[in-house]
Amino acid sequence: MRMLITGASGFLGRHVLGHLAESGHDVTGFDQAEAGLAGFRHVVGDLTDPADVARAAAGTDVICHIGAIGDVYLAGERPELAAQVNVTGSANVARAAHQVGARVVYASTWEVYGEPRYEPLDEEHPCDPDHPYNITKLAGERMLLAADRLHGVPVTALRLGTAYGSGLRPNSVFRIFIDRARRGEPLTIQGDGSQIRQFTHASDIARAFELAAGAGLRQTVLNTVAPEAISIRHLAELVVERFPTELTFGDPRPGDVPPATVSSKKAADVLGWEPQMAFDAGLDELIGSLQE
Repeated sequence: MRMLITGASGFLGRHVLGHLAESGHDVTGFDQAEAGLAGFRHVVGDLTDPADVARAAAGTDVICHIGAIGDVYLAGERPELAAQVNVTGSANVARAAHQVGARVVYASTWEVYGEPRYEPLDEEHPCDPDHPYNITKLAGERMLLAADRLHGVPVTALRLGTAYGSGLRPNSVFRIFIDRARRGEPLTIQGDGSQIRQFTHASDIARAFELAAGAGLRQTVLNTVAPEAISIRHLAELVVERFPTELTFGDPRPGDVPPATVSSKKAADVLGWEPQMAFDAGLDELIGSLQE
């Protein structure tokens, strides 16, 4: 398949682009800067410019729409930018997909659910986001699903777990803990550390994109989340086991998403998707990539 990956220079986009290329697909990256990976066509452009998106989408069968303001801190500081990129950018992707007859697989997030009303969260759970990041990610998802209903653009939205793997941003909790511990500096947990996340390895997410791209689904939303629930405290303790240092506690982080367990049963049933990377193995792989 001829596939366009938006956000191809970012952490997750690079993983998806690399996986799809290795699987034999004809892939093109699209971002404001080149992905820095040899052997790929790359279109430099801006998601907020419909002409740039249309130019990149020409001749495409599937658009894997990953490009976004994915940094929660940046979205909180600049909600207008998050709205421009995550909402208007998604509307531009929907229009381009309609023009060229392409399917769209969208990188949504489990954080769109907000405060859990029951657990585990499934796709029928109401969405009640309360932060510029998850508000705009849900709005982008709904822009695309509207294009499916109104214009016949086949759309699958993957509500992804918190992704990790090589190439993570330095301000991610993984990088903060690992980088500080390697320098022998104490690790500070915000709050009591009991908040859980179902960290999902980028390689498993990349496989989900490939499966969804080939499934030809319509108006479909799928939780795509690893089953292991890891507390922030446990993550810190695993890092301290590898790089001994002091563990301390600070004030809770304002605006932190409520902890919840999420079910990916529908993705298993519909796509046959199940995560393959165990958390400990993924953590060791990430640490190894940083030591290199």
